[in-house]
Amino acid sequence: MKLHVITDGKKSIKELAEIILSIHNEIDYIHIRERGKSAGELSKLLFTLNELDVPSGKLIMNDRLDVALLHGLRGIQLPHHSFSPEQVRQMVPHMKIGSSVHSMKEAEAAEKAGADYLLFGHIYSTGSKENIQPRGLKQLMELSSAVEIPVVAIGGISPEKIKEVKAAGADGIAVMSYVFSAGNPSKAVQSLREEMEKLEQQSYI
Repeated sequence: MKLHVITDGKKSIKELAEIILSIHNEIDYIHIRERGKSAGELSKLLFTLNELDVPSGKLIMNDRLDVALLHGLRGIQLPHHSFSPEQVRQMVPHMKIGSSVHSMKEAEAAEKAGADYLLFGHIYSTGSKENIQPRGLKQLMELSSAVEIPVVAIGGISPEKIKEVKAAGADGIAVMSYVFSAGNPSKAVQSLREEMEKLEQQSYI
């Protein structure tokens, strides 16, 4: 399974850089999802991360294709209201494209349009989606079975829930508040990674 961590839009550039520096060795991807920040601010963050030797291959830009291209990033996460995967593929053939989906119809459309993976949720109740009913494990299982590309589950996931999310067909998990609202983000990431590695070891027994 892959571990994706998504920024929460609540931190300063300095805080983001410090947290990302402390966790990047333990995660597979960090999504820069900062809707309230300008292109200039996002560029400043990416320049800072480059100076700190955070691997650019681990960075995925949410929505802002312009910023991703300017900094040579190889990953883009497309919200449902953004470009279609097909449009991005035509412009940047080698970009790794993730598509955020919330239903079977959206998932099948994104796969057909050329997405490399899907971000699906929210699976469990979460503070960032208080008034929206969670999709749940049943929908995750149905969706994972219906598409051929990897599905990354998001929403209310903690270490003790990873096993059932994996069993429902998820190829990865994505977390936001579990890490970025934690008193110790590095420790939070380590708890996720330890559980994921334990499950991987069990699968080989």
